[in-house]
Parts: sequence; C-alpha cells; structure tokens
Amino acid sequence: MTQLSVQEYEPLEECPSCGAPLGGREGCQLAFDQLSARAWSDGGFAAVHNLVVDLYALQHVEAYCESPKSYAAHLLGLCSAVEHGGDPNLYRAIARWLDGRVKLVRPPTLEFRGSMTIADIVSTSDPDVYRKWVFEWADNVWDAYRSQHEIARQNLVQVLVSPGGRDIDPG
Repeated sequence: MTQLSVQEYEPLEECPSCGAPLGGREGCQLAFDQLSARAWSDGGFAAVHNLVVDLYALQHVEAYCESPKSYAAHLLGLCSAVEHGGDPNLYRAIARWLDGRVKLVRPPTLEFRGSMTIADIVSTSDPDVYRKWVFEWADNVWDAYRSQHEIARQNLVQVLVSPGGRDIDPG
C-alpha cells in the first residue's frame, strides 16, 4: 500500500473574489456552471436558481456587476429574496424597471462579501437541503451587504411605484 504525503492533501486554491476553496477563480466558475446546468435539468434546484445567480454575482462583482444596472439587478434580487420572500412578480418588475430610463450610481465594491460561498452548497444532491442552504447563503451575503441595504430598499420602492410594480404586494 502506498502512503500519500502531506503535499498531496493541500487544500485547493481559493477564489480571489469569494474565497471558495475550489481551485481558484476557474474552479469557482466551474462550480457555478455545474449548478446552473443542474438547475436546467431539475426543478428542485431551478426554484432558487435566480437567487444563486444573484449571490454568485454579488460575490464576484468584478466579473458580473461592472455596470450600475447589473449591480442593482443582483442587489435588488437579493433584497427581494431576503426581505420579500422572493416574489417572482417583484423579480420581474425589477428587470422591467432596470430596462427603463433609470439613473443609477454603482455603490462601492465591498471587500467582505460574506463568509458562505458556492463551496458551501455545491456538493448537495438533495433539492430540499440545497434550497435551505441557498437561503442560509442569502442571509449571510445580505448581512455582508448591510451597508447597502438602504440603497436596495430605496430602489425597491422605485420599482414598486413604477408601472410594472404597482400591482405587487410588497409583503
């Protein structure tokens, strides 16, 4: 029997954006791509995929949130999920509002974007456990973004008074 050396058990390189130990930025992206593919093939995973996209984007702002509109889309999506139960009508109203002539300023990029990452959810094959973990991840990232809660809430008010949001119950 061959003995393995300690070097063969070195942890994988951390993602420079979120810290997930999945093999650097490429390994982290691969995990996200795998979850996206799973969402297309399994409704239990698809149910929270929009939230997973928002979380991943907010932890990888350099790649996914360069513009004020993309940043707002993901921040408002997260706010909608955490504070408004993830109402799909609100989610669609956010997209319609952002497609309009809104003037936004992109908030500063945060250094700390949460202690949970995609690494915490990627390994489960049980859709119920997966959804539970995604919501825990959402709470964790939302807490990390607490300095931007008011910006998100003020923008959601604008969504709700816009033509596409007037019929939505803000819960």
